Amino acid sequence: MSKTNLFDHPIAIVLLLFVVGLTNIILSVHFISILLAGVVFSAFLRAIEKQHYYSLILIICAFAIIETSQGLKLFNLFLLSLFIYVFILPKVQTLLRSKLFSTMMIVFIFYCGVFFLYMFLEDTTNALVYKLTMNYILDLVIIGIVV
Repeated sequence: MSKTNLFDHPIAIVLLLFVVGLTNIILSVHFISILLAGVVFSAFLRAIEKQHYYSLILIICAFAIIETSQGLKLFNLFLLSLFIYVFILPKVQTLLRSKLFSTMMIVFIFYCGVFFLYMFLEDTTNALVYKLTMNYILDLVIIGIVV
């Protein structure tokens, strides 16, 4: 029997979509870019794992909001998440037995993929590395509270 997670509830996914939309539209102009992408990614993993496809639609909308506010191509984060889920997640889960540590590693791999997306689409700077590192740490705190 598996433990319930906050991301198992559809109302939490709707609230996550609202918070991601609000923070990425307002805060991306002034403060932090690509905020909460790791949280949306972990919600994506949970929705696929539990086969909550109705929640997956809202998660794809949250990815779309993040992508449009950051100037990324549409569905890049979704395709990156799907690639990580299909090819990388099974290898990491067999290597790491701890659920929390494997989640931290998968979110780190996701942010490395986001860095490569920015590297292919834009010029990378030290500020981008700093922002992605800060967002990774912030997302780990939020995921640690949620999981």
